[in-house]
Amino acid sequence: MATHGGAADDASAAPPPPLHVVMFPWLAFGHLIPFLELAKRLAARGHAAVTFLSTPRNAFRLAPLPPELSSRIRVVPLPLPAVDGLPVGAESTADVPPEKVELLKKAFDGLAAPFAAFLADACATAGDREEGGGGGGGGPDPFRRKPDWIVVDFSHCWVPPIADEHQVPCANFSIFSAAALSFVGPREANEAHPRTEPEDFMSPPPWIQSS
Repeated sequence: MATHGGAADDASAAPPPPLHVVMFPWLAFGHLIPFLELAKRLAARGHAAVTFLSTPRNAFRLAPLPPELSSRIRVVPLPLPAVDGLPVGAESTADVPPEKVELLKKAFDGLAAPFAAFLADACATAGDREEGGGGGGGGPDPFRRKPDWIVVDFSHCWVPPIADEHQVPCANFSIFSAAALSFVGPREANEAHPRTEPEDFMSPPPWIQSS
């Protein structure tokens, strides 16, 4: 039986290129570190090349990437806008007292415009899956792809509308377990059953049925 070879067969047998995933955590190291760990696992398994977004000071304070993953993860800083009352250089919850976290949230909302500019540029300059260079091993550069997914935290209500403009889907990565989220409960349940004393948090809330 004759066999068929050539470039077409090689192309059909080649594995698909890795996804380009954008990860964008909230400005707290309890969120930055789990997001970075997920980024490293995706990159190590070959599933994705990851663009990790944060502010300049937070990007500088992240642990160095393993050398074998340095070509699969890039950290892109977005400048944090100044907000009245927020200390200069404060870019994470580690930099502010609890009463000033709301100012950090206000500054974080100001990242909508830099993020929109980043995504517009990433989509406009993206090469297709078959073109480009500079990736590991001389293959296509995965960072020239249009982002396939944007992974966001709890505080990114302005990201999905921006992503929709470029037809990029979003996913939420929660650093909290399902049990913890159930204990905290939705807003409606908390409004119906307010918990105001420390003792209220020492037993299951009313919306969790005991067996």
